[in-house]
Amino acid sequence: MAAEVRLLAFGDVHGVQYLGVLRASLRSITGTEPHAILLAGDIVDRGDVHGMELVLKEVRQRFRETPVVAVFGNDEYYEIEDYLTKNYSDVIWLNDTVTVLKTDAGTVGIAGSRGSLDRLTYWQSKHMPQLEVVYRRRVVVIRKLLVDLTAAADVVVLLTHYAPTYQTVRGEPEKIYPYMGCKKLEDVLKEVQPDLAIHAHAHNATVVEATVGSTKVYNVSIPARRGVTYIRHTPRARLTRFGATTHGATSKG
Repeated sequence: MAAEVRLLAFGDVHGVQYLGVLRASLRSITGTEPHAILLAGDIVDRGDVHGMELVLKEVRQRFRETPVVAVFGNDEYYEIEDYLTKNYSDVIWLNDTVTVLKTDAGTVGIAGSRGSLDRLTYWQSKHMPQLEVVYRRRVVVIRKLLVDLTAAADVVVLLTHYAPTYQTVRGEPEKIYPYMGCKKLEDVLKEVQPDLAIHAHAHNATVVEATVGSTKVYNVSIPARRGVTYIRHTPRARLTRFGATTHGATSKG
């Protein structure tokens, strides 16, 4: 049995709004350091880049050397992406891209994206209607990223801001589920079988963990969790439908 992979994950800090919750939660963590820290978007609030500095300061006071991997949320406006990637180059920013981390528990492959929505918000429909095509194509892009990682990493993780299933947005009004995530990505999870899927965005969710196929899904929104999420995942060998032997999982939340 392989050693466990340890991931610390959170999203929806929104700058100073939940900074105190983040600070207290980070300070309460004891024991072995995680292999990576995953930021699931909306670290800043409404495009205010100052929030990134505040959040990273809290993270680095507790975990100085741990790799930080991040995706953009809807509050990391498209206009500030370049600023964030250039000014916080110590963060591994994923934007429909992947990274593979080498750890003492094996290699951890992370596919990162904002994710997709099944329905555009009113603002998006009015100001960025082209996102409808972007979201539809992104389902295909995410599938390919995950398939490629299956052959390259022992543990495969999907990190998005928007939810890849409606199961972990339950607690929000049902009528807004299509604005919270993408149910089409459930088929991708069932087909490709990544080990973990991690997202945020659903602040009011009361169901924060679920299993889709063999994939464990975590909603790591700080408002929903009232703190960060420490994931311990023990890989085990499995055969995939793509004909390669990789590692899959049971996990302890």
